[in-house]
Amino acid sequence: MNSCDTVIICAELTELAPFVSRTWLQECLAHRFADSYQPQDPDKAFPSPFRELSGLRFYPLDLPEIPGEVLGVQSGVGMVNAARTTAIAIEVLGARQVLYSGTAGGLAKDSQVGEIIFGDNYVFHSADATAFGYQRGQLPGMPAHYAGNERLLSSARSLLTDPGEDSSPRETAASRFKNPVFAAEPELADALEEIPVRCGTIATGDSFITDANVSEVRSAFPAALAAEMESAAAAQVAFLSQVPFLAVRCVSDLCSPEGQNVYHGNAAVCGALAAAATICLLEAC
Repeated sequence: MNSCDTVIICAELTELAPFVSRTWLQECLAHRFADSYQPQDPDKAFPSPFRELSGLRFYPLDLPEIPGEVLGVQSGVGMVNAARTTAIAIEVLGARQVLYSGTAGGLAKDSQVGEIIFGDNYVFHSADATAFGYQRGQLPGMPAHYAGNERLLSSARSLLTDPGEDSSPRETAASRFKNPVFAAEPELADALEEIPVRCGTIATGDSFITDANVSEVRSAFPAALAAEMESAAAAQVAFLSQVPFLAVRCVSDLCSPEGQNVYHGNAAVCGALAAAATICLLEAC
């Protein structure tokens, strides 16, 4: 069995492209103030794959500040794709830690498009076995939620506040990156310096959350900051394999009536912000 240090999984090519192409990352971040930005075909950003396994292409990522071998892969959207890709990364490639990076819908009432969420807990918003005595979001025989890896979370929290600064929940919610990534490249450092960032619960299900179903999800999971379609499934596989896991998400829409259109307009830029935050996190470890 091969072994690598870190595998970064993204659901969409637009979320993976910033990791494999610095040019793509720079161009997307340059449009972060635009109302909408849809770049050209992301396939053009990708080199020849490092290895193809079961139809998944694992790319070597050129991240010299991060120790060990780092690979990136597109899983596809949804919980089954997420679980399958995470299992291959761990069981076949021997990944020592797994991260998910990409976009999410903002669930919190004070969510902002462009905000970074480091997931400290993961739940299935579509799971309901309460008839058998389980908590909402809990699968039978499994934990009520899956916690993000504490070592990775500690590094994430180090990005939220200065040492010694009081990090109450309210201050954390309004905090900013204190250690911008890519300090040698001002345009990338500037892109992250004023980005809102916090740690919190991420809710996962095989439904895109809009105004039609957001109230029910918010009511069932009032602590959830973001909703998407992969992280809890990956977290469950990592939990079963005892491998460190963390998801980094950038809010691309606010689960509104226009959510789908807003998402498509923001997906590339928010995917790039999530990628930059993920790299920043790994550099802080």
